[in-house]
Amino acid sequence: MSPQALYDVLYMFKDIHTVVLDFAKTLDEDQLHWKPKGYSTSIGFHLWHLARESDYLRAVILERTPQLGPDFGEPREIWARDGLAQKWGFPTELNATVGTGLSDEIAETLPIPQKEDLMNYLQCSYEAVEEFVALLDDRYPNFDTVDGELKKKLENIRLNLLVFLSHDCRHLGMMECLKGLQTGFGSATENRR
Repeated sequence: MSPQALYDVLYMFKDIHTVVLDFAKTLDEDQLHWKPKGYSTSIGFHLWHLARESDYLRAVILERTPQLGPDFGEPREIWARDGLAQKWGFPTELNATVGTGLSDEIAETLPIPQKEDLMNYLQCSYEAVEEFVALLDDRYPNFDTVDGELKKKLENIRLNLLVFLSHDCRHLGMMECLKGLQTGFGSATENRR
């Protein structure tokens, strides 16, 4: 089986990112921060987590694959570069977290920022990972010219990109459900209002 995707990964990233961003734009502050009784995360948490995961993905790939070269940028997260943990009042012990593996109790207490700040971070994270994928596609459209360790790393990068596509889709479903609980309209009934 070929390690390469049978479809345009960059197109799929841009597509799901557009859907998530368009969805988020329809929300007001209350909808963004609302949580059902007994539930620990809001739509805002999911948007923050998607931004953190995209930000982290790009940075960790660059950190672990210096062979890609300086054209791909530095392996530094926007989260760290812009000091967002401090700016938004996140607990210092969670500075490096991306939201994965948090207990419900901790997730519930995270100070999710206001919509404008959250959307800016999400947009920047999405743009950075899309630029990375575009350059990767341009530089390594296939693995015919690559051998050894770099070839194996590129195969793993491609597989991780596909995992992140499904990750974003799962969180979009969670956010649509949370919006549906608030408004009575989910994505399937949105146009019938």
